[in-house]
Amino acid sequence: MSVGLASITHLLEPPLEDWCSGVGYLPANHATTSVHAVKVIVEPFLGRHQVYAIFQLDREKSPPGKPVILTVVGAGKYCESTNPIGQQFEGIEAAPGYYLSQHYIRTRTAIWLSLQGMFKQLKQPQSWTLTYIE
Repeated sequence: MSVGLASITHLLEPPLEDWCSGVGYLPANHATTSVHAVKVIVEPFLGRHQVYAIFQLDREKSPPGKPVILTVVGAGKYCESTNPIGQQFEGIEAAPGYYLSQHYIRTRTAIWLSLQGMFKQLKQPQSWTLTYIE
């Protein structure tokens, strides 16, 4: 009984994340562009790697592997690199000169946000933003 209670208590705590402030991650002397997700998948109860967004990025302005800041409303900011997944993915086709990039948040974070009443907001593409330097 105490193990089950400890597990529930653990899930109700805000998850420790690899957040970043974004300060200094992208050079301050360059213009930035922010784009919203074109598709969001939020299915945390299906297991790991089931909470992510797909972004369409300009290949010239943000080449694959470049640093980006993922911002998810309620979850915070994550300092990452682009994660190219090709020209087509899950019914989405990138426009000419663009590619698709996939970015995740932890399943535990999504469950915690759901318990906070943010499930519907988490599913909205405008709640997910990717920022990169031009």
